[in-house]
Amino acid sequence: MRRQDRGYLILFLLLAITTWQGLARGREQPDYHKRSKGHHPRGWSFTLPQGDASKGREVFVKFACFACHRVAGEGFPDPGAAAVGPELTQMGAMHPLEFFAESVIHPDAVIAHDRFKANDGRSMMRTVNNLMTVEELINLSAYLASLRPPAMPKSVTGEGKVIGVVPNRDSVVVEHGEIQGFMEPMTMGYKVLPSALLKGLKPGDRIRFTVDTEKKAIIKIEKLEN
Repeated sequence: MRRQDRGYLILFLLLAITTWQGLARGREQPDYHKRSKGHHPRGWSFTLPQGDASKGREVFVKFACFACHRVAGEGFPDPGAAAVGPELTQMGAMHPLEFFAESVIHPDAVIAHDRFKANDGRSMMRTVNNLMTVEELINLSAYLASLRPPAMPKSVTGEGKVIGVVPNRDSVVVEHGEIQGFMEPMTMGYKVLPSALLKGLKPGDRIRFTVDTEKKAIIKIEKLEN
């Protein structure tokens, strides 16, 4: 046997022994066996480091975000008719941290309501990507995620139109008017408890719904005449 062939044989045997030992000991296979076609781990998602909410409030003031967004209980000037973005007081518990970061750096990704769109269909929010540092973005996101309304009833009721039903996530997307003391007019996805409430719902249905403000979930749905 040639020296090169013997080398290949030894390498093959070593690999085979190593694999067998790993299986025999119940070890997991190396990480590259668990990667998706895109060469990143399966189930991977973008995660943002935890920032400093108090410093994030300073960023909110620095960029005058209050000129377009209301935040109850924070003492910011009321934007009045200039409010071209959603009210933020109750948003902290509604979204993950990364949602707020995306809203800042890519405001066109999710536009909560048509009234926040410019004539070209894009978000009215001004870009700050060339002005804001990464650290400021992280801290601002932490501040937005920390926001909670000063006081809120146990449940609130709203009316709106079903935009979509997502049974595999026990969720419904509703375009609704103002929910007094809870949320401005918005197109929003809500968890539905129990999921049986989704039965028979379809896009276009007009509904009256009750939201449990602690669970952030719809707990009652009543169909209305279209």
